[in-house]
Amino acid sequence: MIDLTGKKILLVRNDNVGDLVCTTPSIEALRKKYPQNQIDIVVNSYNYSAIAKNPYVSKVYCYTKPKHKKKFLDKLWAGLGKLKILIDIYKEKYDVVVVFRSGYSKSAELFSNITNATYKVGVKNPKGKDNFNIYTATDNTKHEVEFCFDCLKPFGVAQNKENTFFYVSKNNIEKYKQYKNHILFHISSRIEANRYDTNKFRTIIENLGVANILITAEPNDFENAKLLDAQTKATFVQTSSLEDLSGLIKNIRLFITLDGGAMHIAPALGVKTISISGETNMDKWYPWGYKNLVIKDESKVANNIPPEKISNIINQNIQD
Repeated sequence: MIDLTGKKILLVRNDNVGDLVCTTPSIEALRKKYPQNQIDIVVNSYNYSAIAKNPYVSKVYCYTKPKHKKKFLDKLWAGLGKLKILIDIYKEKYDVVVVFRSGYSKSAELFSNITNATYKVGVKNPKGKDNFNIYTATDNTKHEVEFCFDCLKPFGVAQNKENTFFYVSKNNIEKYKQYKNHILFHISSRIEANRYDTNKFRTIIENLGVANILITAEPNDFENAKLLDAQTKATFVQTSSLEDLSGLIKNIRLFITLDGGAMHIAPALGVKTISISGETNMDKWYPWGYKNLVIKDESKVANNIPPEKISNIINQNIQD
């Protein structure tokens, strides 16, 4: 085991919200193992909410990816912001860098390369050279939470009942307290094979033996959510952000969702989660703690799952 006592540690997780949520148990365990260490992390503006006010990190470097901006000047400012963070990281003289990415990422390794760290942990580049000196194997039969612990194994960090973490403010929880004990459908997913037909959602809702049903959606699906609100006993709650949505989720008793960041937030808030799955590898990405509540079809197309199958599973779990 490599002892990191007194060492400066930099973590890198610059991809999606759900990915970062899945990293939080290993961050907690790292803090428990090295309570006095400086433990910093690099994230991006897209997934920042998943690490905001996390009690186990010392400092968060947050940058905007230039590719997420459309206008030239916005891209320029984003690039300059990223450059400033790289300079700050270089000056900090980290001893250890851990890149939590289960597939090699050149952009993530950049944050490791800017340092002169003694230990650089990451996944091997299958197409060429990289500068890591401690490699973590990718195993797609393992959950992402478990992969993140594998990244820290050389430093004596082991899993011990840590759960995923997502901060939600008391104000956001209080805002939605009237929805205590409701069940919630989140009907949005950005990947076509993971999406589900609105009429099938209507059938599911009609088959349920409860009245306290809510719907949330991403902006692209607001019209579909409004349609379900008009045609069923469910109520559409239009949330303004992921943080706002988390306040609602914290109040409910059962969450039914398609694949996306919200699928990982609900378990982090202690809410039972049923996921309707499409092409996503659910051995690796199931809602942490709720693998038994993944609903999928052999075709790997979510829309091929019969509504009756989903409503039956929901009804079985409503009273639990």
